[in-house]
Amino acid sequence: MNKLFENLNEQQLIAVQTTDTPLRIIAGAGSGKTRVITAKIAYLINEKNIFPRKILAMTFTNKAANEMKERIKKMLDNENVNPFISTFHAFCARVLREECEAIGLHNKFSILDSNDQRAIIRKIIKNMKLNEDGTLNRFDKKALSKISFWKNELTEPDEALDICKDIEEKAFAKIYKKYQQHLFEQNLVDFDDLQILVYKIFRDNKDILEKWRNRFDYVMVDEFQDTNEIQFDLIKLLTAGKNNLTVVGDPDQTIYSWRGAKIQIIMQFHQVYPNAVTVVLNENYRSTQQILNLANDLIEHNKHREPKSIFTNNDHGPKPKLKEFSTRYGEARFVAHEIKKLVEEQGYQYGDMFILYRMNAWSQEFEKTLDNAKIPYNLIGSIKFRERKVIKDSIALLKSISICDDLSVERVLKCTPKVGDVTIEKIYNLASEKQLSLFELMIDEENSVRTITKYLDPIRNTFIKARVMFENNESLVGLMKFLVKESEYEAIVKRLDDKDRDEWKNVEALYDQLKNFEKGFNSELYGEENVTLAFLQEESLASEEADEEKSNRVSLLTIHSAKGLENKVVFVVGLNRDVFPSKNSMLTIAEFEEERRALYVALTRAKEILYISYIKGEYSHLSGGALIESKFVKELNPDLYMYESNIFVKQEGKSGSYLKKVFGEKPEIEAIKTDINENDLVNHVMFGDGIVVKKMDRQLQIQFTDSRYGSMILASDNPVLTKK
Repeated sequence: MNKLFENLNEQQLIAVQTTDTPLRIIAGAGSGKTRVITAKIAYLINEKNIFPRKILAMTFTNKAANEMKERIKKMLDNENVNPFISTFHAFCARVLREECEAIGLHNKFSILDSNDQRAIIRKIIKNMKLNEDGTLNRFDKKALSKISFWKNELTEPDEALDICKDIEEKAFAKIYKKYQQHLFEQNLVDFDDLQILVYKIFRDNKDILEKWRNRFDYVMVDEFQDTNEIQFDLIKLLTAGKNNLTVVGDPDQTIYSWRGAKIQIIMQFHQVYPNAVTVVLNENYRSTQQILNLANDLIEHNKHREPKSIFTNNDHGPKPKLKEFSTRYGEARFVAHEIKKLVEEQGYQYGDMFILYRMNAWSQEFEKTLDNAKIPYNLIGSIKFRERKVIKDSIALLKSISICDDLSVERVLKCTPKVGDVTIEKIYNLASEKQLSLFELMIDEENSVRTITKYLDPIRNTFIKARVMFENNESLVGLMKFLVKESEYEAIVKRLDDKDRDEWKNVEALYDQLKNFEKGFNSELYGEENVTLAFLQEESLASEEADEEKSNRVSLLTIHSAKGLENKVVFVVGLNRDVFPSKNSMLTIAEFEEERRALYVALTRAKEILYISYIKGEYSHLSGGALIESKFVKELNPDLYMYESNIFVKQEGKSGSYLKKVFGEKPEIEAIKTDINENDLVNHVMFGDGIVVKKMDRQLQIQFTDSRYGSMILASDNPVLTKK
């Protein structure tokens, strides 16, 4: 057998060898889809003699794209093989760099990240004197969200203003117009623009579209269930009239509708490509059958899905465990205890474990408890490397002399000694008066700037010298080191307090990143000869992805952040009503089914051991009342998990009450009548002394003396609650 096909099962082999028709691969969780994609690319190169650069493969993260590249090189034993594998946004940036003149854009445009977008929006809001009293919550985020919606609907600013229905929307439309005007003047594009502008170029310029169609003999799309309409329109334009498209995805893992992903795109693929073939990959190589049984049973509650049931040949391992707690503290304490036990008694590493939750707010109790238990952890999705201040400052130096945008120059000015907000405001006004950018003003209007301040002379001289280095396409690392040193930023960072002593190490880590980028730089891939501009493009495109820590630590992350990842032990926590599903997901059947798919994704991250937990009884602002189990808990088949109660029950022959941990059937609870009333002093076996502040039908609200527990709502007939 051809070595390319080694370790492929029958369905995977069919998927690899089907090349003369549009192909939809429905790839269940853990079914080896990356192996299939890379094997198919290798097959096209080796067996079908397709030139590597004539193959386009698109996915959604740089990590996935880089993994594919490395696998193909290894599979073909060829370090130089170089198919066009990139994210959607990187592909669009590449096209836009080459074809930007078709829409009047300069090819030295810069790509905004989300932080830069918000900075621009905030400045526009301030200049327009909107929301000055701060009464409109998250006004800038709402404006950006609405602008993104309009862009993806191909609605221009003036059109948006015409269709607005209320005062807030009209304000957003006016912000939208100013925002687009600013982007045009500064030669900037945002993430939405990358795809939308390329779509418009392809739609309106047949010769350009034909040129790009002819560049690729084969097109592949990974994570197809996450595509939005603009992305699918791009795919259709690129592949029209050809049978050269393969898409890979899993409708059961569509959990990004809030980003515009539409499950109908993968579900209705055959309506667009009537001659398409579908191959289903349903053999799982990740999880045990016990875990898959529970996940399969859950997802079958969804009515709008492609019927499939994933299976595995790995029948070893325990059933998943379902655990009920009376407090969030108790849930976190149990997880910490189990982690310690797995590490100390079963030989697991801390890095073998995920704690997954639906919303970021749920991590707080776990952070505190893991800290107290001295368990090392990473909070995935917290501050990213590229979002650390010293990194953003350093990148701003690089962007100031290459792209010359006002936002970057302003950031540099804010780091310049003896230059404050008032001075920067005066410089902005002078630049506006002379109709120059901040960079042009500093370089060309030395005397005018000196009338405001003399303290910009050092940075001006640094900019002039660095600009020459940039135009000569000199070493990226050398340019960065020159800027950091000569701007005096190095001295500033090294003078920081002891608590910030690691900041310089972050700058040194940036130097390593630049060195590695320069080493692997390929001008053809970026459509750019200048290594600095290519790096800045790469950095902008990567800015929306979470950094992944590589160390022996427990990972705390949201379920959406965990998609595509796996680990030996997974704790799915906070399976509570109004938490998971969230309050916002109780509106439609479609939204509820997406929440169920999110839980399915969470369960199928586990390879060996799976825990699921929820809280019952504790008051929480997250739910606006006492926490109770999610509807999904009731949907889990009790034959497929081990139930572990957290109920104190009286054991025969012993005095007092005990925490009974029984896997299997739910224990019978001894009913206890109570005469406890408001203002009574009470004692709880776990939570200690407290006072009843409110008595309800079957519940008591108790304020406990121990601040760790605070105010809690418990069942009035709780057997471990006694009147003092």
